[in-house]
Amino acid sequence: MFDIILKISPLFFIVAFGFFCKKKNFFNDNTLKYLTRFVMYLSLPAILLEKLATTDFETLIDVSFLFAYLSSLMGVMLISGGIGYVIFSKNMKYNVMLGLGGVYGNIGFLAIPVLSTTLGEWVSVPLALMLTLDLLILLPVATFLLQLNSADEKSNTSPLKALKRSLFNPLILSIMLGLILSIFQITLPNNIIFGLDWLGKAAGPCAMFIVGTALYGRTISHKPISALYISTMKLIVMPFAVYFFMSLFSVNPEWIVVATLGAAMPCAAVLGVIAEEHKILPQQSSTAVLLTTIFSVLTIPLLIGFFS
Repeated sequence: MFDIILKISPLFFIVAFGFFCKKKNFFNDNTLKYLTRFVMYLSLPAILLEKLATTDFETLIDVSFLFAYLSSLMGVMLISGGIGYVIFSKNMKYNVMLGLGGVYGNIGFLAIPVLSTTLGEWVSVPLALMLTLDLLILLPVATFLLQLNSADEKSNTSPLKALKRSLFNPLILSIMLGLILSIFQITLPNNIIFGLDWLGKAAGPCAMFIVGTALYGRTISHKPISALYISTMKLIVMPFAVYFFMSLFSVNPEWIVVATLGAAMPCAAVLGVIAEEHKILPQQSSTAVLLTTIFSVLTIPLLIGFFS
């Protein structure tokens, strides 16, 4: 357990360093915007493209894995929203937001660097498939549900726009290109694979630094119960559900471990943006991002130690 903490502690120190740099204003917002673009448009896509392009297509299209993860997403979202309906509010948007917060984790900026460091770079393949379902199914469905009761409110986001934005997300484009190369068994030249690998190595530290800067300015909500509820669903219920469904569908044991750990990642920072856009639980969603990130410093090593 202690060895695992020591192994991943540098990553969380980078998060803390990012928070510190943002607090002291060492980097302005414009600089951080370009660093984020570097990770989103170049470094993370390079990792995903290189790993997918060099993996056998039959391994990539694991129907049981995809169905198990999708079942986990929709099951926990439904349960989280249903309990919220009974305990907190009868408002549909409120409960959709609770459900989304309970399942939408930071796979790109946290799961990939943390699990690549502890388990190996091969984890990028199952994590890429999880990320694809998050962006192409989860977010458009959540956006559609959030808008059902928003006919009288102006919003810049629609389910179609959410899907279009997801399709043109650089991470999705790199995943699709990697799948195409794998399907047609197109082998990239070694120098290109080396270049992608070299570029991808910058993703981990840069992504963790960005997470730290994104945490600065987030405060604990004056009504934190909803945030604590979202945090519990995300860090405890969601990983358990993923492990249950993956085991139920007899998924490869190594991929079960990766999927469970990926599901245990804290809430994605974009959760607060979605909440603000739809004017529902913005402060609580932001608080959930902060709380899950803080608690994950303990929960992630515990889970890794458990599976080890």
